[in-house]
Amino acid sequence: MEKFSRPELRTDWASVVVGGMRLEVSATIDGPEHQLVTILADEHDEALWVQVYVGDIAVQIPAALLRKALDDAVGEVHSENWYDRNEPPGRDA
Repeated sequence: MEKFSRPELRTDWASVVVGGMRLEVSATIDGPEHQLVTILADEHDEALWVQVYVGDIAVQIPAALLRKALDDAVGEVHSENWYDRNEPPGRDA
């Protein structure tokens, strides 16, 4: 089983000279505070992007795509326990 954490999240508005206004989501994990996600606007069309880091690389995902993925997941993504409780009729155990 993979190790995971569900820490208490904190949101902070950050106004930077280069980059405009951003919303940063951070959490304290095993001592230090980590910036987990930054929501920022595109310079050309103000579209929202969600930025996460993979190693040293900032990966930006369109917020609209992430919002659609979350909407699609509702009612369709389930835990293994859900499937154990909701086995289709006639399925052999």
